[in-house]
Amino acid sequence: MRMYSRSYRRNVKYMNNKGFTMLEMLYAFSIFLLVVSFFPLIFKYFMGNDQLEARLKRMEWHVFVNQIKKELRLAEEIIVSDNRLVFTKHGQLILYEKHGTNLRRRVDFKGHEIVLQQVDSFQFSPIRDGVKLTLTDHYDQKYSVLLYSFISLDENYAPE
Repeated sequence: MRMYSRSYRRNVKYMNNKGFTMLEMLYAFSIFLLVVSFFPLIFKYFMGNDQLEARLKRMEWHVFVNQIKKELRLAEEIIVSDNRLVFTKHGQLILYEKHGTNLRRRVDFKGHEIVLQQVDSFQFSPIRDGVKLTLTDHYDQKYSVLLYSFISLDENYAPE
């Protein structure tokens, strides 16, 4: 008995299979990149950003309070007027005021250093040996802090 065997050539041409070309690979890769590029938007939509935003706002508030406390302790003169806090330190006039939705710090009426963002309203009011700051942000969160100095205020201060 005779056995017949076919010899198959291991070549794409002879097996009549089409190969995966570079053009197809680039097309598939571009579709993959398009789909993957929407992942951050989808995660942002589903995960919610409110908790992170609230934590960052609290952290920004604490940094601001620590900075202004340090400056007021070394102040030589403090003046509270027209929702502005003006004090002198080492011969420089330092001013805290609202600018748009930001609270900014200026030295000798020059510069523009933003110390708090997204501020709706704020109020500086004099108290005995310091200043009370009350602030409301865009999220209707109310913050309040008492800032004391080593000097006494010359103005009439509101009783606590």
